[in-house]
Amino acid sequence: MKRKQTVLALLLAAAMLLPCFMVSCSRTDYDVVMEYNGIKLTEDMYYYWMSTFKRNILSSYSDARDTEAFWGQKYDDTRTVGEYFTEIIQRRIMNYLICQDLYKKNSLKLEDDVKQAIKDDINEKIQYYGSRGALNQELAAVMMDVDSLKDVYTWEEKHDCVYNWLYGKGGVNEVTDAKLTEYYEKNYSCIRYIVFYTTKIETDKDGNYVYDENGQPVTKDLTEEELNKKLADVEACFDKLKNGGDFEALRKQYSEYDTSAYPNGFLLSANELSIWGPDIILATQKAKAGDVYKVEEESAVFLLCKYELPGLGSLGESDLEQIQGLSSYATAELYDEFFGELQKNVVLHQDVLAKYRLETVKASPFYSM
Repeated sequence: MKRKQTVLALLLAAAMLLPCFMVSCSRTDYDVVMEYNGIKLTEDMYYYWMSTFKRNILSSYSDARDTEAFWGQKYDDTRTVGEYFTEIIQRRIMNYLICQDLYKKNSLKLEDDVKQAIKDDINEKIQYYGSRGALNQELAAVMMDVDSLKDVYTWEEKHDCVYNWLYGKGGVNEVTDAKLTEYYEKNYSCIRYIVFYTTKIETDKDGNYVYDENGQPVTKDLTEEELNKKLADVEACFDKLKNGGDFEALRKQYSEYDTSAYPNGFLLSANELSIWGPDIILATQKAKAGDVYKVEEESAVFLLCKYELPGLGSLGESDLEQIQGLSSYATAELYDEFFGELQKNVVLHQDVLAKYRLETVKASPFYSM
């Protein structure tokens, strides 16, 4: 695997650093977070991955904010957003641990170019910061030093090596066509929607959209009169849909976003959470074919209709473009099932885990290779 040669970002403010960061900490100074078949994963590695995944979450979701309000909001009936992502992250970290055992037991080997890429990446970072000691000071922000960073990269590569052995082309558990179809039918839904925007996008004096520092359009509230009229249109359209009104005709009449490029509707699954948002995903999962339902979001109201899912073999080119990730998602399900069983044998040290909540872990200022 070719590793990206990215430059480390700036160091977090010194006030954020843990006391031990002022001196060099050896691996033996850290507590064990989890262990599997005698292999131990310590809290420095755990913190690094928690911090890195947190950064990825914040950069992947346009509405994600590192606030108690974001992490504490309900994801579903039993979990907050923070708890949901923590479960995902912890399972992934357990898999890194398990793969060290599988790698050894199955006599797998990292390619020489992979080993060299790890060395080259670390040497590049040392050169960028001027010395090994200077890099260690930077890495302290995520409980790392140069040696532990090399361990993390090696663990990641061994994980990928095991993954390819299991699910790569010709792998022992490679996904089949039957598995693809099964996954598609179980996880995907077909919908169409009509949208009403309940905020306006700011424009400059030339009529161009205004964007904030995160690249998101700046919006402003509708006037009370505008909002009342908009909500009246929503209810009028919703009533017509519930009473059997022609969806396409009503879409042309009311929708403020043109979806005519997708005449057969949209194919979505929980994998597209970052695109559709949790409200639409969860509402669609609960709906039956033929249901008409409403989803109200912060800046829009969606009226949706769920349709019978078309057969995988009948999909046209524009439909297939929507499910490009199908093979990887089906493979991920096999991966989750396989590793889910092995995770039952991972020993978790809950007292150490409790020290590192996603809400309080600092998002990594660094970018993985």
